[in-house]
Amino acid sequence: MSWVRMITRFTSVSLVVFFLGSLLPNLALIPFPSAVLAGFFIAGLGYFVEKLALKKEAFPFTYGLIGFIVTLSGLTVLKLRLYNLHISWLGLLLTSVIIGLIDLIFPSTLKKRLTE
Repeated sequence: MSWVRMITRFTSVSLVVFFLGSLLPNLALIPFPSAVLAGFFIAGLGYFVEKLALKKEAFPFTYGLIGFIVTLSGLTVLKLRLYNLHISWLGLLLTSVIIGLIDLIFPSTLKKRLTE
């Protein structure tokens, strides 16, 4: 995973977790420091999973699936350990789907732009 992907994942996770609280009725408004902590945790977890699981080039679908699973597991761990993070299970699934879609779209566009 390159630094560009790590920064993209950190930013996308932090912004999605922060702004989804105001859009969904089942998701409590999450403080900005908790959203940044979730972004750091999930980006770091995704970095290690991609380094261990993906030794070679992968399809964009694989990045999206890994992003979904890492986000779902990371937010579940943070939900159980942090008292500031009040996310319903529906909110966890929707957040994970959105971040998985972002990870599905961005690796292919970043790869195309970097190779041109």
